[in-house]
Amino acid sequence: MSKVENSSEGSKDCSYLDERLTGLGITDRENIFHRVWQQPGSRKTDNGSIETEMYEHSRDYPLFDADEQGNIIIRYFALDGNPRRYRKAGTKYQRDFIRKRLRQPQGDMKYWQEFGSEHHPWFPPSIITKYTQHLKDPVNAPVMDVLFVIEGEFKAMKCSLIGIDAIGIPSIHGFYNGDVKGKIHEDIAELIIRCRVKKVVLLMDADALTLRWALDKDLVNRPSTFCAAVRAFVESLTPLIDSDEVELKKTYLMHLQTRFHSEAKGIDDLLMTLPAQTNAIVSDLLKLNFASNYFNGTQLQDDKDLGKKLSKYFGVVDVQEFHRTYHEFIGDNEFVFRRRRYRFNEDKNEVETVRHEDADRYARIGPDWVKLVKVLNKHGEIEMELTPWTLGEIKREYKNCPNFVDQIKTYDGFCCEPNWVNYEREVHGCYNLCEPLGWSAKAGGPIAQTVRFLKHIFQGQGSVLLDNTGALLQEEAITGDPFTVALDMLSIMLRHPKQNLPVPILVSPENTTGKTTVLKWLQIVFGNNMAILGNEQFKMRFNSHYMSKFIIAIDEGFLDVDKKTEKERLKQLVTADHAFLELKGMNIRKIPFHGKIWMCSNDADKVMKIDVGESRWFVVRVPVLAVDQRDPDIESKLKNEVEAFLHFLFNRPIHHPKSDRLWFKPEWFITEQFKAIVEATRSRAERSFEEWLKDQFLTYRQPVLRYCSKQLAELLNEPRATKYRIDALDLKALLEARGIRPGPVKRFKYPIGYNAFDERSSVEPSIIWVSSNGRAYEFRVEEWLSADEMMEFEDPSIQKSADNDTTDKTMSQL
Repeated sequence: MSKVENSSEGSKDCSYLDERLTGLGITDRENIFHRVWQQPGSRKTDNGSIETEMYEHSRDYPLFDADEQGNIIIRYFALDGNPRRYRKAGTKYQRDFIRKRLRQPQGDMKYWQEFGSEHHPWFPPSIITKYTQHLKDPVNAPVMDVLFVIEGEFKAMKCSLIGIDAIGIPSIHGFYNGDVKGKIHEDIAELIIRCRVKKVVLLMDADALTLRWALDKDLVNRPSTFCAAVRAFVESLTPLIDSDEVELKKTYLMHLQTRFHSEAKGIDDLLMTLPAQTNAIVSDLLKLNFASNYFNGTQLQDDKDLGKKLSKYFGVVDVQEFHRTYHEFIGDNEFVFRRRRYRFNEDKNEVETVRHEDADRYARIGPDWVKLVKVLNKHGEIEMELTPWTLGEIKREYKNCPNFVDQIKTYDGFCCEPNWVNYEREVHGCYNLCEPLGWSAKAGGPIAQTVRFLKHIFQGQGSVLLDNTGALLQEEAITGDPFTVALDMLSIMLRHPKQNLPVPILVSPENTTGKTTVLKWLQIVFGNNMAILGNEQFKMRFNSHYMSKFIIAIDEGFLDVDKKTEKERLKQLVTADHAFLELKGMNIRKIPFHGKIWMCSNDADKVMKIDVGESRWFVVRVPVLAVDQRDPDIESKLKNEVEAFLHFLFNRPIHHPKSDRLWFKPEWFITEQFKAIVEATRSRAERSFEEWLKDQFLTYRQPVLRYCSKQLAELLNEPRATKYRIDALDLKALLEARGIRPGPVKRFKYPIGYNAFDERSSVEPSIIWVSSNGRAYEFRVEEWLSADEMMEFEDPSIQKSADNDTTDKTMSQL
């Protein structure tokens, strides 16, 4: 790999550049554009005065250069030879306009140019030279009889080196003047006018009349795009053709013959593949519409028949013409043409309809008809929504397709089968409401932004170690660590999607923490399998907008502390096996439920009423992002890492073993913030009962106390016991919420006070016990007293003092 060191531009990888230029036969000298310009300057004369003169300057630029990543930099120059420049929105200074040919294409993207910059034609040095000659001496400068417009800078350069007047455009629509559709680029118009061009040819590649067959792809789209581009090109030149002051009179469409499409796609490939036939290739090209050996061509003019002529040329008039034009590429396969599926019948020697592609946009599920409506989300991605539709409306819309309804798929009912590896739309005859995951897990990509973001959200001591490119080195997992728990939950959601899990609740009273961004990121990952709701949407009667989703997120969720309805509904969903789907206009249906609940709230301490003993909630307090950590583009950066992060989640070991119905043991995900919410949302009845029971333990120093519900209510509601009266039913519900239930019927005793202290006999006071029969609740001291209170309970000196105090209190009460 060759490296060129440049103090101003750094180290450049020229291997890809050298390969392309060598293949094209472009020498180092031919790759140089020599720019000459005049610039005023001042000098001091002999008599001491200052005079201004014009000085000539020059500079050499490489037309094609390389950057540090090995991409090819393509420099653009205006017709006057000055570098093409532009000013990016929001910046002060202009910069050189360039495009890059990517060494490693990103999907279908082979070329790059800065976002917000316009498209421009690319002029090789020979064109710029001829233009400047016409500026200096328009009478004697040579006339440019034919101008070829070619998609691609390399092709235009190759043509210019063999004496063909050609300019490059960045795409088949790249001849427009900026974003103004219908108007030829002003520089192309200037070149045509100034150089007295008589004929303009749009030269396409050998694949102009080819296509790639795919079962579900509408094959008419590509040739229709080509057809529209050619028509727009001709129409954009019409004002010049119609002008008496412009010599342009004719326009042509030419392309390499289809037989070359596999070995020589463009004219540059043809010239490199057949160098000995260069003269013959040039001769055939200049025959224009009479070319026959290497090219095909046709003359075009903007009239009422232009659209019809081009539609016939590209074979898009009707399906029969389309198959005749592209039968070499379709073969015996079924194919889609304008949303209908066809197959060629050899016996009849004609194309027959197989089915209409629109039939896939409808379905009959049980007795109900629905339409699958495509909706764009905020990321520009298509999501599908099931909408009730009527059979009559379907028949009316497709009245010209008599058997259309028979082509619509029918299902016995709905189901929800999340499977991110082997997805199926139909499961046992039922329509799967889950959608396939829109991403493929790919190894080796960076995940640094995602790891850093999730680490900020969940905190903890666990970590993921990355190399300097952001790729994974290793993970340090810790049992019970919030960050490790979060990664395990995400892995389980992907690998065991039917497993019930705790509910992550992200809370913070501050804004700019990133908790809402977590939900947006999950929606990027899971797409239409997720719904983000507000409280009111969650309470709605019709639930089809979320009940079938894999993730149900409640943003800014706040469930009133004293209202149990929404909370009980939420608790039921966490461990539910089935749910009832209620779609407006359709019958209620029972469906399997595998939804995962996520919540975000600004109410850190009272997001909902959480009772002691509950084990469904994974509560995380999210810290505020520092000012220098706030990134307005974080969503797009996280999106760029989705596929690599999915590979990480699919392949990392799940650290916590399955140990409970929600996979995790409660102690693994119970956080300090969870405990703070439990304390903050306790009712007065709970607080009163707990304080009273602690007082009973510290008063009577008994490790176990037993009471039935009736006795508890009587003791609690004594005037001096608590200020808050507790109903027996509320008390029973309170104890059951903590998992405390009465034992079997048997005899027991409970304390009600102390005997009076007798100073004459120095007899210590003793507890007064009352015997009873019934179903008693059993309370153990270690489950109710804190560590400090247990020290008081167990200290004999404290007990002596406490006994005397209690005796005095009891005597006064008696």
